[in-house]
Amino acid sequence: MSEEGEPAPVETPVEEEKPAEEPAAEEPKAEESAPAASCSGECPCKMITEPFEKSKFFEQLKEIFMWKDLMKSLAVFCAINVFFVLLICYDFTVLGLICWVAFFALLAALAMDCMRVIAYFKDGKNEESKIPIKEIPLPVEIIDGLFDLVKEIFKAFLGVCINAVLVKDVVFSVSMVFGFLFIIYLAGHMGLTGIVYALLLFSFIWFRLYNDHKEAVDNLFAKLKAFVKEQFDKLKEMINKPKSQ
Repeated sequence: MSEEGEPAPVETPVEEEKPAEEPAAEEPKAEESAPAASCSGECPCKMITEPFEKSKFFEQLKEIFMWKDLMKSLAVFCAINVFFVLLICYDFTVLGLICWVAFFALLAALAMDCMRVIAYFKDGKNEESKIPIKEIPLPVEIIDGLFDLVKEIFKAFLGVCINAVLVKDVVFSVSMVFGFLFIIYLAGHMGLTGIVYALLLFSFIWFRLYNDHKEAVDNLFAKLKAFVKEQFDKLKEMINKPKSQ
């Protein structure tokens, strides 16, 4: 009560106004990329590259082609050159080269252990070998990996040929007309051995080059692909162009 006898006004608590909650910012949606152009049916390009992508043996070869271990890559490079030069220039065969290597290795081993050989023919004693190398393990994984890779490449090549003959993709089938002619030309002038030798030498250049200049090489291939597509479009336009009466 106040001094004048009037009741004191009751103060009502004032609620603090809470700031309105701002709507959560929507996360920017990723722009949907246009679907990449693909071949009709099973992609021939994928068929060719798939054996290499799945092969563990090729991954090991790739390390050599990239020159990551200089001495190892140099040794393999020299061995490949000697091997194929003997095959191509001196008419050796693969079996003949293997036997020649084994023959000279055997002569070296007999020369190192000549006293034991003489003792055997003189006294008939078969003493323990003095050659420091007691066992040479067979490179089973390398042999299996090599033959598996060759088998898968051959299967992929046959698949590409069937894909082209069935004309599952018109552009690819027309392109393979020139591709087959190019392969026939190489096979007639170089043979399978020469083609494999050229591919191996090319691999020692290509993988390192692509690794160091990936963007430039990709741009070059994109321009080449666009040029080929442009020529096909012009060809289609010429075929579909109405004849003037």
